[in-house]
Amino acid sequence: MRAGFFRRLTSALIDLTIVILIAYFSFVLFGRTILQNQVTHFDDIDEYYQEVIDAYNEDNNLIQVQYEEQRELAGDDEEARIDALNLFKTRMAVLNRQYALDSSVYNRLLLDYNMGLIYYFTIGVGLLLAILVLTTSGNTIGRRILKIKLEGQVNFVNIFIHDLLLKYFLVIMLILISPYHALIIIPIYFLIDLVLILITKDKTTIRDNLSRIIINYQSKKKTNY
Repeated sequence: MRAGFFRRLTSALIDLTIVILIAYFSFVLFGRTILQNQVTHFDDIDEYYQEVIDAYNEDNNLIQVQYEEQRELAGDDEEARIDALNLFKTRMAVLNRQYALDSSVYNRLLLDYNMGLIYYFTIGVGLLLAILVLTTSGNTIGRRILKIKLEGQVNFVNIFIHDLLLKYFLVIMLILISPYHALIIIPIYFLIDLVLILITKDKTTIRDNLSRIIINYQSKKKTNY
């Protein structure tokens, strides 16, 4: 029996969750320290930046509370309610503009750390996925849980093409190149997979056909007594 789209998607999400957790724990253990050391006086900069964020949140909450109070005082007076709303918008615009100016300094100082964070997780997750897929010959933890089995021309090259190059690596490269375009392309890519699995007789995607790998679901066999 061919594995359906949602079974395949769930197995991939299980694998991703495991890999992301491993990447996160490695970040907590040593990755964070390595990245922080790339920024001179990181602790001081981060502390001052947090003070800016806390001050913004405090002022934001204060403006929100004062606006609600003014609305209650206005009652059914529509003109007073409009004045309260306009004042609220003006104060929020000033606050947001000031926060953007204050935070931009720290964002520039922490640019190396933030970029390192992105590369650490995207590249790290990619490497861990490669290890998981290749060491298990494609029979990953997620697939075993969902009882999915690879059949057909299953070999190192085809597994690399099917599970890494045209699946995880493609998504990672899109995110690294342009997160904005990745948000557009990735859903379309999965939608194409969904449509092909639904309309094709053998429930195969483009990468299934290119790698000549069949994704089957091993249902429980009935035992005859």
